[in-house]
Amino acid sequence: MKILLSDIATLKSSPAIDDTGLLILACVTIAFIAALVVTIFSNNRARKAAIQTANVTSIMRHALEIGGVSTVKFNMMHRYVKSTFGDLLPKEGVTYEEFMERIHPEDRPVFDRFITHISQQTGDSNEVSFRWNSQTQVQTTIWRNVYATGLAEGLMLPRNVVCTITDETKEMKEQRQEHELTDRYQSIFRKSIAGISFYDKNGVILVANENMAEIFHFQSEHDPYYFGKSIFRRPPFRDIVDPDNLEEMNFCTHITIPERGVNSFMEIMFKPVRNGEGMVQNILLVIREITEERDMYLQAKENDRQTREANEKIQNYEAELLYLMENCDMRVWRADFNTHKVTFHKQLSQIEREMTFEEFADLITDGRTESAKNKFSTPDAFFNKPVTYLLQMRPVFHDRSTKEWNLVNSIPLFDKNGHQTGSFGTIRNMTQLIEAQEKLKEETRRANDSARLKSVFMANMTHEIRTPLNAIVGFSDVLSMIESPEDKKEMVRVIMNNCDMLLRLVNDILEVSGMDANAIKLEPVDVDFSLAFNDICETLKQRVQEPGVEFIKDNPYKTFPTYLDPKRIQQVVTNFVTNAVKYTHEGHIKVGYRQEERTIKNKLVAGGLETKQGIYVYCEDTGAGIPKDKQSSVFERFVKLNDYVQGTGLGLSICKAIANRSGGQIGVTSEGEGHGSTFWMWVPCELKQAL
Repeated sequence: MKILLSDIATLKSSPAIDDTGLLILACVTIAFIAALVVTIFSNNRARKAAIQTANVTSIMRHALEIGGVSTVKFNMMHRYVKSTFGDLLPKEGVTYEEFMERIHPEDRPVFDRFITHISQQTGDSNEVSFRWNSQTQVQTTIWRNVYATGLAEGLMLPRNVVCTITDETKEMKEQRQEHELTDRYQSIFRKSIAGISFYDKNGVILVANENMAEIFHFQSEHDPYYFGKSIFRRPPFRDIVDPDNLEEMNFCTHITIPERGVNSFMEIMFKPVRNGEGMVQNILLVIREITEERDMYLQAKENDRQTREANEKIQNYEAELLYLMENCDMRVWRADFNTHKVTFHKQLSQIEREMTFEEFADLITDGRTESAKNKFSTPDAFFNKPVTYLLQMRPVFHDRSTKEWNLVNSIPLFDKNGHQTGSFGTIRNMTQLIEAQEKLKEETRRANDSARLKSVFMANMTHEIRTPLNAIVGFSDVLSMIESPEDKKEMVRVIMNNCDMLLRLVNDILEVSGMDANAIKLEPVDVDFSLAFNDICETLKQRVQEPGVEFIKDNPYKTFPTYLDPKRIQQVVTNFVTNAVKYTHEGHIKVGYRQEERTIKNKLVAGGLETKQGIYVYCEDTGAGIPKDKQSSVFERFVKLNDYVQGTGLGLSICKAIANRSGGQIGVTSEGEGHGSTFWMWVPCELKQAL
């Protein structure tokens, strides 16, 4: 640079060069210097740019690693795919066909169109989602949900397509779980048995569920009478809630809103919802209508009052019983083990009657004569301690054609050596007392049952009705979310079965109500029961829907003309089959009948027995069977054989009432659990010639 400047000065001082030449030379020199400076600065910028590019590339690779993103390049000419970042593919790459083999078969056409559109630059979208097999072994498949974006290299005729692929399996799973949880909470909110609503911190309603709208008789989804107005200005909240000092509280109150026809007793939970700083953000209100519960409580109090009155009557009966005991017949008796005789004394010094132990045992008429004889034959073992027996026996002191109850007390007697020589005690005629006790038991039962029968019956009704109703509501809620036709068909079948169960239960309740109010009415008619039985079986066959259960009809007659009430017989057979369907899941359910002659009790004929013709109907199943200790109670109302299966409901109790009203018999035979059971009924009827 110094040489150039000195040269310029020399040239300028030279007389041979004019001003124009000097100017041109200066311009050339400046241009050269500028070019040199630009070159130096360009090299510096290139080095800085290279460093910056390396830094950016490192940052991008780090970001790709953190985000779990892989990049692949599709060579469209050679149809080959290689990973440019990540371990999605082997280092040597794979063919396009091998890459497609790891895509879910349903998603392959979509991905192929995606690559084709990008390579031909004809697609409107450069992104796609598909399922990718993360396992390289052919026999192992683990599908992952991935998201890909693509870009073609080149402008005119792209030879490569570069794609970024992101694994979204975890995000999609979390999103699905979040949606399911949200739907579950929304379902709980909508279908809660209590009314639930949310308010802002000023008490203005934001949202309310269906029960809340029903309790307060909303006229629309956003009833202006309730929405947009603060509850702090409405009773009962304006009287008990301080808007400036909100606290959680629970209370019961009577709410009346004439404008909406609300007049109910309600149980209310008022709960402020606070943020992390303790500031009230929202208010939760949970309301449960308790008008019916209050009525039941008042009814229970009334029942208690009636029970107290009944107890007072019982006390009066007890006073009467005490009077009877003080004035009843009483004798003192002695048993001598040496003479084997029993003596009775009206006075201790006077024997009123004497008999042997065997003669005393012969007086017992309550079915325990042999047992009594055996006991009295070894009196030293029988009377070796104080005992009391209530015995039904023929009178000891007067006419033996009647029967009476005697209470026998015994205390052992010993000699001076401690050996038992006999016993003594009292024998009292308790006949009148027993009769009074029976009346007392009946009054006591009525008094106690009056307070609990209604609540027990209502509890059973609630449980039995809730069982099919829960199934109907539950499956109806999820029916719209099921896509499989087979699953929908199965759910519809379950809903229809429970609807049928609920309808039968309601009909049984109506039938039982009629039974309690009036006796069952029979309407016998002339009927060919063989034809009627076939019609009954055609209807009942539809109830047996278990794949492994066969319905068998046993009709032994071509014609069976008789005179009976076919509707009542159909009702009994229907209840038998319905009960069998509950407990039979494999094997068969067999229904049949036959003509049968039986001997029944009849006090109006000589001997007390009468032989009658009748019809025997039965239902045999290979179901769960009935334990022998519970067979005697299955015809009661709402009997549960165990805690894990449905109860018998009302059907069998109705069958028993029909059998009793018809003057017939009903029963069940079973070898126990796991051996099936046979329910049967025999009723007398006028029979003609059966073929």
